[in-house]
Amino acid sequence: MTTNRIDWIDTAKGIGILLVVWGHFYASDTLKVIIYGFHMPLFLFLSGYLYKIQNMPFRLFLSKKCKQLLVPFFVFQMVTFFIVNGLILLASNQLYSDPMTLVTQFFFLNGDVGFNSPLWFLVVLFGVEVIFYLFMHFVKKGKWIVVFTILLFAFIFSLNEGARITFGIQILPLSWLFYYIGFKFRTWQIFNRLGQTWITISLGVILYLSIVFAFNDGEIIGFRSNNLGNFFIFIVGAIIGIIVFCLICKKIGKSVLWGQFGRHSLLILGTHYFFLILYANVWAMIAGETIDKAYPIYITLPLTIFAFVIYYVGFQLRVFTHRSPEKIKKRGELL
Repeated sequence: MTTNRIDWIDTAKGIGILLVVWGHFYASDTLKVIIYGFHMPLFLFLSGYLYKIQNMPFRLFLSKKCKQLLVPFFVFQMVTFFIVNGLILLASNQLYSDPMTLVTQFFFLNGDVGFNSPLWFLVVLFGVEVIFYLFMHFVKKGKWIVVFTILLFAFIFSLNEGARITFGIQILPLSWLFYYIGFKFRTWQIFNRLGQTWITISLGVILYLSIVFAFNDGEIIGFRSNNLGNFFIFIVGAIIGIIVFCLICKKIGKSVLWGQFGRHSLLILGTHYFFLILYANVWAMIAGETIDKAYPIYITLPLTIFAFVIYYVGFQLRVFTHRSPEKIKKRGELL
């Protein structure tokens, strides 16, 4: 993998995670239609794009993915469990939910993960990575049959809108497809074949907006619940949205700012819901009412920027504290 490719992918992850957070921070329905139409497929796509065929034994691969995905899932769940339940205990002398529900949500056993709902992605991505490893190593012939079968399962699951099953199994096939598409884009060097002019990108944006608002009737996509509108139109729209978004990020190229957010996208994914607690309490103190579910861009964008400023400061402080005295001195001489 070339350095440029890593750079633009870090940029894509950085901007992508900002869109994820913005969508969760009380975004309007119009903004959700635009963002939700491709944002979760984007991260599955990028993960597949970065996949490298590895010769390591399955046991070692499994161990590696457990450390990368399942360990962070349980760490974030533990932190969420104590913070959310602790705050509610102090405020109302009761837990966030009954003990049995808390246990099933903690281990993602009932298709829900509790307050910190974005954590579902880590478990589903783990399942996708494992299945893809087995697919690449043990399916020697007829790969297209497996891909078609998974597409069929994704379509069947999509017919049961709103369903949530243990470990997010209901979206595993669809998630795997976007991962596979990302892998094939890199294998076939699709982005190198596409025109990267602003005219091409502008036409792509118009096409994407037409699909999500007109052809898919302005459906607010609920990826985790298979609320997709028209299944096939959603897939086409998501792919076009991903392509346009990635072409823009390739235009931007290397970015120190977005690259930093991209490299820490997992941390942002697992912690940004805590800002919702902050905003809800601040709003209650200022306005004396419960915060609403949707607000205009001039409110939601500053809320998002505020969170990312906090993240940026935290990342900078962490970098500073990990520098050796020699590096700090050398940097001071260069300024």
